Amino acid sequence: MTAAVPEPLVPDVDGVWFRLEVDDPAGGAPYGQYHREDDLVWAEFYAGGTLRSGRLVGLLRPDGSFDAAYCLVTATGDLVSGECHSVPEFDAQGNIRIRDHFRRADGTTGISAIRQIPAPVREA
Repeated sequence: MTAAVPEPLVPDVDGVWFRLEVDDPAGGAPYGQYHREDDLVWAEFYAGGTLRSGRLVGLLRPDGSFDAAYCLVTATGDLVSGECHSVPEFDAQGNIRIRDHFRRADGTTGISAIRQIPAPVREA
């Protein structure tokens, strides 16, 4: 008799805060919070590094990944938009890491990564 193989645990991004993984000793990486309701995923990104503000909205796939569109305003006032396929996974410590396979409207492509962080203390 063969034991049933358990379904892999899919990370839930709802309410989770993330920071972009970058090699910046000053820690000036953008951060943001993701939300999910049923198959709808959205996020707000806040200043850090070269980012001033940004938004993302997309749809969750059955495997836990999601496809989204995003728009950003950089610290220098440039507008950046594009699409991404995001793949959340758990790291060795049990935190969520998301790999974003992106394609910007200008044709630039790449992969970026964001890592779960504790909720920041925000002033009212």
